[in-house]
Amino acid sequence: MAIDISNWIPIEWAPEVLSRVNQDSAIEAFGSPHVMTTDTQRVLRSLDATVGTGATYTSDASTNDYILLDAVKFTGQFIVDSDALRDADSVVDTLRKKAGDWATSYAVAFDNACIGVTAAANGTTAPFTSIYKAVRTNGQTGESYTADDNYVNHGGAASAAYTDLDSVMRKVETGFYYSPSRALVIAHPTFKGVMRSAKDTTGQPIFIQGVAGTPDTLFGVPIQWSLGAKTANQRSTAPEGNPLLVVVGDTDALMRGDRLNDSGGNGPEALVDRARAQDSTDQDALKLRVRKAFGLSHPKAVAVLEKTA
Repeated sequence: MAIDISNWIPIEWAPEVLSRVNQDSAIEAFGSPHVMTTDTQRVLRSLDATVGTGATYTSDASTNDYILLDAVKFTGQFIVDSDALRDADSVVDTLRKKAGDWATSYAVAFDNACIGVTAAANGTTAPFTSIYKAVRTNGQTGESYTADDNYVNHGGAASAAYTDLDSVMRKVETGFYYSPSRALVIAHPTFKGVMRSAKDTTGQPIFIQGVAGTPDTLFGVPIQWSLGAKTANQRSTAPEGNPLLVVVGDTDALMRGDRLNDSGGNGPEALVDRARAQDSTDQDALKLRVRKAFGLSHPKAVAVLEKTA
C-alpha cells in the first residue's frame, strides 16, 4: 500500500545512522551538547575564578561573558524513482540507505566546519569560527590570546615528529584549561604515519593503538580520528587542505549546539514528497536536514598542529 508522508520525521528508527555520525564526527561524539530552542543561544563562560582563603571572603573579579551559538542547517536531497517507494517498508528502507550515505558525508562536513575552515564565519560556506581560525587569530577582548600562540607547524620531517607532537601537547597541558580526564586528541588519519615513527627519549612509542574497543592514544590521551580535520577555505565533505591534529584540553570547550527540530528531537530528520499528478516524471523527493551550532569556549583550551609538507 502506498504511503503518504507529509511531515518531517526523525530518523530514530535507524540507529546505525546516528552511530555512523558519532563514529565519524569528533565534534558530534565528544562536543559538549547544548540544546537550543531558538536559532541562537548564549552560553555563559568565566575567564577565571577567584579563590580566597581565611575568614574573609574575596569577591570574584573575573570577567563573565558568553559564547554565542548560532545554529546552521546542514541538508541533503535525493530524487528517487517512484517505483522504488511503493509501500511503507520501501520508504523506510530507502530512508535508511540514503540517510546512512548522507550521515557519513555530514560527519565530515560538520567536523570540517568546526575544525578546519580557514575563512571567517559567515553562516554559510564557513558556518562557524573553526578551531583552526580561532587559534590563528588574536583573541577577543579579555581572552589575552595572541594569534598562533597555540599553533605548531609540522614540516613533515620524521626527525621533528616527536618534538612537534610534544610541543603541541605541552601548549595545552600547561594551561588553565586542561583536565586530564577530559582531554582529547582529534586528528586526521594522515597523522597515523607521523605518530608511528615518533618515540620518546627511551625509545618507547608515544602512539599506542587501541585493542578490544579501546581508543588509540597519543602520550596517553585518547585519539578520535576525523576525515574533516583538514584545512579548507570553505566547509567541505572532502577537504583537500593540510592535515590537522588538535589537542583539546577539556572537551567541555567544544560547545556543540543541538537545535530542536519540527519533530521534537535534535538529530537528523527526513521528509518524503511523493510524485504529483502535475509532475512530468514519476519521481519522489527525499530531504534530510539537521541544525547545529558550534563555538570554542577559549582559544587557549586547544592547540593545533598543521602538517604543511
